[in-house]
Amino acid sequence: ITRKDAQVFAFTSASVDAVVAGVTYRSSPGLDISSIVLSAGLAVDNLELTTLDDGSTFSRLDVLSGVWRNAAFLISRYNFASVADEIENLLAGTIGEVRLQQGSIVGELRGLQQFLQQPIINVASKTCRARVGDALCGVNMASYTFTGTLTGVTSKQVITDTARVEATDYFADGIFTFTSGNNTGLSGKVKTSAAGVLTMMLPFLQTPLVGDTYIISAGCLKRLAEDCIAKFNNVLNYQGEPHLPGVDTLLKPVS
Repeated sequence: ITRKDAQVFAFTSASVDAVVAGVTYRSSPGLDISSIVLSAGLAVDNLELTTLDDGSTFSRLDVLSGVWRNAAFLISRYNFASVADEIENLLAGTIGEVRLQQGSIVGELRGLQQFLQQPIINVASKTCRARVGDALCGVNMASYTFTGTLTGVTSKQVITDTARVEATDYFADGIFTFTSGNNTGLSGKVKTSAAGVLTMMLPFLQTPLVGDTYIISAGCLKRLAEDCIAKFNNVLNYQGEPHLPGVDTLLKPVS
């Protein structure tokens, strides 16, 4: 398994560790794969990986915070009696949802056909279809990214930094990431921001503490005038059609 943070983990269903092609496959905490069924069509190959919840690799914090989601996986088979033999690749894809279940960690494994289920064309929309800072948007987020330190904590979802003097909802829909404290490395999306008070979309797993440091980026609500023009000065890259007539106008009878 190769996570999004580039960390690599290897497991084997055998009772002892194995070194295959220079990679050490661990027998602990154990591994069980549901029956592998491969389809010749475009249906998504789907199965489950189950391992013990011993906290050594799949920590509860990582699982609940989504660290393992969308990690790349490769399932292969090797000759236990002659590890030097070539391996047989069986299935590759990405990890979907990972959940805790009665002392075990269960991960959903999705085949590469999953990517064929995604739309590949654009449709007309009033709001922008780009994500702020991506290739379509083109905004350099360095000028819109800030660091800070918490000066107050109301709950796992509402935190305060009195040094934040940006306009109301400047950070709405932006990304907040802790760089110290109980939630180091965890990110969340900002729901609202006003007078230094940040309300997150979802609560953090552990209660933040005064003095925790963070990185935060400005959010974009994908509006033409308020965001793309006034906030980011990026109207030439706006990926929406805000001036198209509505459905009622398109369907009304000719007068």
